[in-house]
Amino acid sequence: MLIDSYENKEKILKNFLKISEIEGWSEKAMIQAFEESEINPSYQKIIFENGIIDLAEFFISYNNQKTYDEILKIENFHQKKIREKIQIFLYNRFIIEKNNKIAIRRLINFYLNPKNFCNINVGVRPVATAMKSSYLIADFIWLSIKDRSTDYNFYTKRLILSKIIIRVLLKFLNDNSNELDETRLLIDKEIEKVMKFEKMKSKFKSFVDSKFSEFDLEFCDKDISFESIKKSLKKLPFIRLINK
Repeated sequence: MLIDSYENKEKILKNFLKISEIEGWSEKAMIQAFEESEINPSYQKIIFENGIIDLAEFFISYNNQKTYDEILKIENFHQKKIREKIQIFLYNRFIIEKNNKIAIRRLINFYLNPKNFCNINVGVRPVATAMKSSYLIADFIWLSIKDRSTDYNFYTKRLILSKIIIRVLLKFLNDNSNELDETRLLIDKEIEKVMKFEKMKSKFKSFVDSKFSEFDLEFCDKDISFESIKKSLKKLPFIRLINK
């Protein structure tokens, strides 16, 4: 088995999460996790080149994959509506993390620790990784539900979902219900808010497009002049409101 194999990373992560509940996300905890995994700590740079930062990213990708494996067990998952797929995926993503709440709290403390800025080997990377973490989860979810966006929607979808993940994470860490009922409720509320906004945006876009189509037709029927453009513009509803 290669020293930097997935199996070794998985073993180290599992031991590290238990240790980190007491030691936090620290070099000491990393060395102890290697030792308990029966792997020489001198291999740390080979397995996790950037130390705890790489371990944190592996933690995210590892649980992303675990969530996807659970999703595959759901019958007709890919036939469901997009909002339903995101709700199911997000809920299951937090269920996977249910036993890691303390470790996640310690990870957040590591990300936001001011001492990092004084360490030349760490610097701003923990904060950058923290900002990237929710995006990585959002990206994985959209890819998993076979989103095919290629334009600016590719990024806006991920950014919106990233914000939802951060809001839900704060609720999740304080949710002591057996089935994460409060977490599920917030997921539903946040997605509902986005859906309402998207509907309003779509209606507004349709309205504006239709009015500008009328303007185009009228404009094309006239001789092009400054006065004709001015008169046509004045007929647009939002221009009339401004002039009142």
